[in-house]
Amino acid sequence: MSYPFPTDTCVVACSGPSLNKVNVASLGLPVCAISTAIRSIPNPDFWFIADHLNEMHGQEGQDAWQNDSIVKVVPNKIGKTPGKQVYTHAYHEGREPNRHYETLLFDPSKPLLRGPHKTLTFAIQWLHVNGVKNIIFAGNDLEADSFDSKYSYQLKDFDKKKQHNFKKTLDQIKGALTAWYPVAKSKGYNWYSWECGSIFESFVPKFTEDILSSVQKFPEAPRQVYAQVESREEQKRQDHIREIKELQKLSEEDRNRREYFRMMRQKDKNKEDERKKVNMQTYFDLVRKRRK
Repeated sequence: MSYPFPTDTCVVACSGPSLNKVNVASLGLPVCAISTAIRSIPNPDFWFIADHLNEMHGQEGQDAWQNDSIVKVVPNKIGKTPGKQVYTHAYHEGREPNRHYETLLFDPSKPLLRGPHKTLTFAIQWLHVNGVKNIIFAGNDLEADSFDSKYSYQLKDFDKKKQHNFKKTLDQIKGALTAWYPVAKSKGYNWYSWECGSIFESFVPKFTEDILSSVQKFPEAPRQVYAQVESREEQKRQDHIREIKELQKLSEEDRNRREYFRMMRQKDKNKEDERKKVNMQTYFDLVRKRRK
């Protein structure tokens, strides 16, 4: 599903303490809150969330999820809490494709990659494949002296669950963005730091207001190739939901019988796959012998 993003430039609000240095709404651009940044920016234009809605998003997140004036963008996954104005996008849940990120990044015909900070890396990709050329980052500090100083909002008791690895997550996202930025640049995308601090600004230029003079607005959404991918993913999701509902209607005996036959079919398939694997290995062994 392509989304008619209104401009080719937006503000991405992360949850670092430097977010409090700027007024993200002052530029007149769409504001995109990243995950728990919703606790500092409770009324953004867009809210990106790559995890299930949970207590870490605070009451602000609970309210935003039901607010139909805020567009929520999430990976296409099963079991999302029903909400208003929620858009999904095909997404690699596993990490394997990340090994080839240079060729897969920002490709509108492919599902988005999972990064170390799932929501921020998901949001960056989604924005670019939807026609956003320039991203102005706020609150993307990439460093913190302590857990208590890591966030733009006041911490609560439940936040302490994330305390044990706060430095590790900062280092991981720094590594990903450092690697991804040259790829973004090579594809014509621009990133800017709006008071994010020295770490991010060591590889991304600072934001200046002259950038605003070239902002383009889109009266209509450009046709996106990835709409076909999203359509296929949504069909899989609906099929899975349908299958679950059908199973719920069956008796326990019928469910067990169905599961037994499913396991037997999988067992037969595994045997056939192994047989083909053995045959191909034999073939390659013969080829090598002939070459000798």
